[in-house]
Amino acid sequence: MDRNGLLNIYEQYYQNGKKYGFFLRESTWQSIGQVLFIVGVREGDGLRGNPPYFNNPKVYVKLYYANSIGEINASTRYRVIRIDDGGTYRYQPADENFIIPSKL
Repeated sequence: MDRNGLLNIYEQYYQNGKKYGFFLRESTWQSIGQVLFIVGVREGDGLRGNPPYFNNPKVYVKLYYANSIGEINASTRYRVIRIDDGGTYRYQPADENFIIPSKL
């Protein structure tokens, strides 16, 4: 956690009980992302290296195209992207108003 209370993607992974599937935002995205996996890390396993950067492994995210998070459902278009800077604090958890879709 940085001095402003922000969490990077790796810290969010731990906060989420070392489970994938959590949602995040980035300030320039007009969409929301769902973390699919961190390269070299099996779900439930810890990350190698020292916090908060953990050797900065790549992260794959399903980026949903939606103008508002309320529009995300099984038919929402998306693409998978690779994030190379998951240790930065650009990627923050989806806000408390985000309702996790029941089926995606």
